[in-house]
Amino acid sequence: MHDAQCLRVARDLLKQAQSHAAMADLVRSAVARSEQWRGKQCINLVAAESPTSPSVRALLSSEVGTRASGGHIGRANRFFSGMKNIDELESLCVELLKLTLRTQYADHRLMGGMAAVLAAYTALAKPQDNVMTVPVIRGGDTSNRTNGPPGVRGLRVWDIPFEHKTAQIDLTRFSEVAQALKPVVTGLGMTLTLFPLPVADIKSIVSSWGGKVYFDAAHQLGLISAGLFQDPLAEGADVLTGSSGKTFSGPQGGVITWNDATLVAPISDAIFPTLTGSHQINRVAALAVAATEMLEYGHTYMKQVVSNAQTLGKHLDNAGVSVFYRDEGYTQTHQVVFDSKPFTSGRDAVERLEAANIIANEMPLPWDIDPSRQTGIRLGTVEVTRLGMKEREMAWIAEQIAKVLMHNEDPMAVANGVIDFMKRYRTVFYCHENGLPR
Repeated sequence: MHDAQCLRVARDLLKQAQSHAAMADLVRSAVARSEQWRGKQCINLVAAESPTSPSVRALLSSEVGTRASGGHIGRANRFFSGMKNIDELESLCVELLKLTLRTQYADHRLMGGMAAVLAAYTALAKPQDNVMTVPVIRGGDTSNRTNGPPGVRGLRVWDIPFEHKTAQIDLTRFSEVAQALKPVVTGLGMTLTLFPLPVADIKSIVSSWGGKVYFDAAHQLGLISAGLFQDPLAEGADVLTGSSGKTFSGPQGGVITWNDATLVAPISDAIFPTLTGSHQINRVAALAVAATEMLEYGHTYMKQVVSNAQTLGKHLDNAGVSVFYRDEGYTQTHQVVFDSKPFTSGRDAVERLEAANIIANEMPLPWDIDPSRQTGIRLGTVEVTRLGMKEREMAWIAEQIAKVLMHNEDPMAVANGVIDFMKRYRTVFYCHENGLPR
């Protein structure tokens, strides 16, 4: 539930405002403060975020955002007239997504990554069907669990088993459990995503009863489009969804892609009329431009993202931070995960980093028993990379994190250094306006 104190403060502010225009000023002021602090004075290592290019940001406030968009592309499929230019725009977006993700079919209308997940489970399964997904304690996400879309859909959710020592999917045990449950869908959705998943092996197991493999690439979509991660559809996944933010670096929203022509009708019907009405054409325009940026700059951009993550992990490890997966090179994506020790929880460590203007988030680790006391910390390198940072800057960032967490230095003193540091990184790169960083 929402924090009652936060809402109470907002009510008090509105009561003190002298006019409705003054109330609007309160909103603008909050936005400006966030832009100044989070956007200009903080090192943002939240793995779920990325700054958009100037063109993408401008399109989010474009005139088309005021237009209703119910229906599929084409005059005969629309509820409204006057859509000829919007039909062209949406067609361009679909074809650009197909190009960048190398797929036969794509849809752009999902209003968020979670909505894309719901569309996938709606299209692939019916209530009371068995599905197997990754438990949260193993890096899975609630979007694929009972308290997410599968639960809302009325599906019976079972755990994909993992090996404790290696933290990899236990394929032998998976085969045994899956043979008994005959899951209609095996959902591979991870919020902690460091290495590829055994898509082909899982597909070979479930295909004997016609089971589908669904890959939720919420975090990996940009890496997949750049050819720097596994290609789930090519490896046997039936449906791929992802966030159009995060590594794809476009506006917030969801994308769904697939290659099987028999899935066109169930997926399209799940999207409209079941789960969307109007779907914000301004976001569609922004997504289309973001796709062109990935086509032009994606490989170089994502290669630097992964290199920065690996470098950040190495320098944190060298500084005494307990980074996981050293022997595997720490990561093959934009994420790095480490133990919050010597702090008793990830929340304590993250709050201390926030006081130093370094933004991260806590994560559950396999041995965490109390869900309110998660002991892992996840870092992501997408935003810092898009602002032009490379390996040298990762070494400096690791040093600041170690100062705060390992050497007990004053977070406010570190924050002052971070503010000065961030003055050099105000330009968004890997886009048509600014090209590549030097």
